[in-house]
Amino acid sequence: MNLVLGPYGEGVETLLHGEFGAYPSKGSRYALSLTQTALHIQRLVPKPETDQRTVVPLAEVVGCHTLRNRASADRAAYFSVYAYPLKKRKVAVGSGRGRQRAARTFQVDGADDYEKNQAVAEKWAAAIKCLVLGIPISSDTDIAPSLLPRPRRLLLLLNPFGGRGLALQWCQTHVLPMITEADISFNLIQTERPNHARELVKGINVAEWDGIVAVSGDGLLYEVLNGLMERPDWKQAIKIPVGILPSGSGNALAGAINCNAGLEQVLGLELLLNCALLLCHAAVTPLDLVAVTTASGARCFSCLSVAWGFISDVDIESEKYRHMGAARFTLGTLVRLASMHTYRGRLSYLPAADATAHRPISRSITVAPNGRLPLQRLPLHRALSDMGLCEERHAFWGAEPAPVPCPSPGSPPPSSASILPPPSFSFEPGPGELPAGGAGEARVGGPPDELLVPLGQPVPGSWVTVEDDFVLVLAIYQSHLGADLFAAPFARFDDGLIHLCFIKAGISRAALVRLFLAMEKGSHFEQECPHLVHVPVRAFRLEPLTRKGILTVDGERVEYGPIQGQVHRGLARLITGVDRLKIATG
Repeated sequence: MNLVLGPYGEGVETLLHGEFGAYPSKGSRYALSLTQTALHIQRLVPKPETDQRTVVPLAEVVGCHTLRNRASADRAAYFSVYAYPLKKRKVAVGSGRGRQRAARTFQVDGADDYEKNQAVAEKWAAAIKCLVLGIPISSDTDIAPSLLPRPRRLLLLLNPFGGRGLALQWCQTHVLPMITEADISFNLIQTERPNHARELVKGINVAEWDGIVAVSGDGLLYEVLNGLMERPDWKQAIKIPVGILPSGSGNALAGAINCNAGLEQVLGLELLLNCALLLCHAAVTPLDLVAVTTASGARCFSCLSVAWGFISDVDIESEKYRHMGAARFTLGTLVRLASMHTYRGRLSYLPAADATAHRPISRSITVAPNGRLPLQRLPLHRALSDMGLCEERHAFWGAEPAPVPCPSPGSPPPSSASILPPPSFSFEPGPGELPAGGAGEARVGGPPDELLVPLGQPVPGSWVTVEDDFVLVLAIYQSHLGADLFAAPFARFDDGLIHLCFIKAGISRAALVRLFLAMEKGSHFEQECPHLVHVPVRAFRLEPLTRKGILTVDGERVEYGPIQGQVHRGLARLITGVDRLKIATG
């Protein structure tokens, strides 16, 4: 058994070991050792003065491709490893370190003929891809490309007008090249109007896709989930993995995914790169959905939160500042603080008997076994794109012919990018408007809400009821309210809980500001504020007794009036990218 030194000086089993050349550094030789969690690279020639060893965590790797030199006389084969490590220093105050693409190309030349060298290159590429995708291998495994599933097929739905309108630019510049290196096939469609995504997913053949990814803020994923639940085959449709690549204003779910991976809290492009990296790792986690019923009897499915009072006021009233991106919420908070309202209401809930309020949760992540769904080998009806060839595939242009990619087993031939269709117009609802066909639409499918009674009837006797004046009521089921608001540090994607948080009237503006500032680090429950209450529940009902107000579901405005919800544990599937590997925090 070959061993290499781990991060704490311990011996770690080596799956593969070999000595290779490097391109373009002619004459350089490296010893490579592959373990379950990292690729260890040690320079041999020219011999370094000190032990120069590079460790590339596989959690930062998105893919590996085999290459061949266009020169027929070249007997060597090549493989390139694509990684996105954190930068070593901050590029701007408060911006974090970000990720920077790092690719290494190695020359396999130990044999006298190309076929033998190519077999070695394919073995290394297959091993690295297996580990990235969470496919178990060991030193006893007969590693071959046949271990790999066919490339994933993702439907990307992009809102070009979300956030600051940078979604398409960021996607083309950063996301598509990265997922191409991860051997992900995709079709990217730009949404043209509210509920376009909902209409699309209601009509697609879900068997053609391995996932649906919203390239936007949280609102687009809300449309996707509800579109899936409106299908006659919702029981099967809702099991298709969904993901998010944040390019909107709030990005709460992306913040939760980022936190779940153990990564530093970041915003903007850095959050997008983190989520794109996680998307390449494919692991899927069950996701709770909350069925929400409004006064008219309409039913929708929520993956984030229901809000009333201060938070929903800021969310909707800050729509006019949408061009500012995430900063719109900061400005909206300041405006609302200047005229802070209280709301009379009746809040009822069914406590979760096996959960404890304010329970401390460590940020260390214990990763569950592989949760990826089996990939189906079915025909694909839409055009795909892999964005052409990556940089290393043209590495030899110039003095020598370039190596070309060796296709993976079962992968489609390269094609040009397909981005269908271009947007013709946009519509953003104003503060007083409901999105057309929004959360007030009647729902077709979904499991029964056995914990709820109709809104016109009294709640069951086992429920707790609080009637008071509130500054805000928040029923939240994810850890983040926004990318930089760690609102419920105890929440998990599939804990089967609604974390009911409310602030009663009487809190000062200064105390409320302190709570929101502490929320950036998730320490607001440590403030011991007597006006703040947190209760884990299975179901809740909110009855506003104040005539005017704003109610939101996942940031989308719904009709004002009595509202109730029940959690359905693990109903959906979320691409989180965290499986056996834990993303390095650097």
